Amino acid sequence: MRIAIGRLWQETDAFNPIPTTLRNFKAMDILYGNEIITQCENVGELGGFIHAAQEEPDVELLPTIRADAWPSGICDRETHQFLKQRLLQELRNTGSLDGILLSLHGAMSATDEYDVEGDLLTAIRDEWGKTIPLVISLDHHANITQRIMTSVTALVGYHTEPHIDMLETGYQAAKILFKTVRGTITPTMGRRKLPMIPQGDLCTTPGHPLAPFFDRIAVLEQTDTVLSACVFPVALVDTPELGWDTVVVTDNDPSLAQGLADDLARGIWEKRLEFLPKRQASPREAVEMALAIDGGPIILADRADATNSGARGDSTAILQALLTTQFQGTALLTIVDPEAVAAAIKVGVNAEIQLAVGGKLFTRNNPPVTVHGRVKRITDGKFTITGPMSQGVNANMGRTAVIEVGNISIIISEIGGPGHDPSLYRSVGLEPRDAKIVVVKSPFGFRAAYESFAQRIIIVDGPGAASSHLESFQYKYAPRPIFPLDANVTFKV
Repeated sequence: MRIAIGRLWQETDAFNPIPTTLRNFKAMDILYGNEIITQCENVGELGGFIHAAQEEPDVELLPTIRADAWPSGICDRETHQFLKQRLLQELRNTGSLDGILLSLHGAMSATDEYDVEGDLLTAIRDEWGKTIPLVISLDHHANITQRIMTSVTALVGYHTEPHIDMLETGYQAAKILFKTVRGTITPTMGRRKLPMIPQGDLCTTPGHPLAPFFDRIAVLEQTDTVLSACVFPVALVDTPELGWDTVVVTDNDPSLAQGLADDLARGIWEKRLEFLPKRQASPREAVEMALAIDGGPIILADRADATNSGARGDSTAILQALLTTQFQGTALLTIVDPEAVAAAIKVGVNAEIQLAVGGKLFTRNNPPVTVHGRVKRITDGKFTITGPMSQGVNANMGRTAVIEVGNISIIISEIGGPGHDPSLYRSVGLEPRDAKIVVVKSPFGFRAAYESFAQRIIIVDGPGAASSHLESFQYKYAPRPIFPLDANVTFKV
């Protein structure tokens, strides 16, 4: 059984005007051929593909390309076309195939194509035909389009937020493909799109609004008939097919698949108000709350400027609050600012420096802040994420400088990176466990690594391209009416 595998993964924030370019993909190393097997055996969905194949003596994996970029703005045309055509060429180079297995994000947009995944899958079908089994894994925040649904044999999405089941998702997708190729199952799919895009507290841990639906999905997938069931909450892309989706894959039972997808959708719609964001603290309030708590670390989640959601990562709101407050202990935070990094490198380690940081990429209510401090460390910005979310992924934030401003350590980088993981701070010699305040550029994913040792977590309501205030964004292409942007939105299955 000859199975081609590959990966094209980038999450687009349509409201971040900084484009995703080939540099962003090269920063995370584009891999080809056997490099994928040797470097991704235990990493993410590709690792799941590999583990599943290792259990099948008759499966030969034919690796093509792995291209990842950290979430950011819309991909430029040249980068999109290069990656699309290179993946197609690598597929051609594999020769005869029995199946195709791809790891995709599901919410990647380019200037020339709002539905990058659907466009790619359509091109694969056009060249390899309608009958070859084609199974994909998707991120939890994928935006499911009609082209995706009509192109794939089956799809599987993450079942957790924070995303700690990436390897398991790939494993599940691979097993579905192998069984399909053998003819032991016949996947059939049902899907329902909801007219809603709330970006509230969507954790799938107990007590959060999505948790009951993932509990239901776990029960469904224990049956013999249901191969996969998924919920896809999406908000920050801007496309004519925007909206949450439910997708169920069954073994040769399309009516059951559609019925279950509809049931999940009805349940979500009935609870739609629970998915609206709760009251969040302003940057000033968050800092004051943190300092009123004994001990630490206190985690301040800067969700609106979350690089994990595709925001720029250059908000100065929390930094401003910290600079005007006296406190004991240390504070750690990150800012994306290539100009400031260059200035720090120019003066060198241990030099005193005065510079304006942040506020150069996202300028609305986000002015640069002038700081005076010492350059403590300069690095290449490369490190490996320790997890559990994205464990084993090699990150690259570009050249990075640590500036000490009193008891505040500012990690300034050229490009955004994994704000959810403590390895970001540890890679520059800082230990989050020892700090009083730690700022993370992540809305939810940070919980997987930080929750076990955080004294308290505070979600911060600041400026940024990943704000939960969706009404502040100018959606140009989204279907209307849509909840919560419009009043009196109706939904009927």
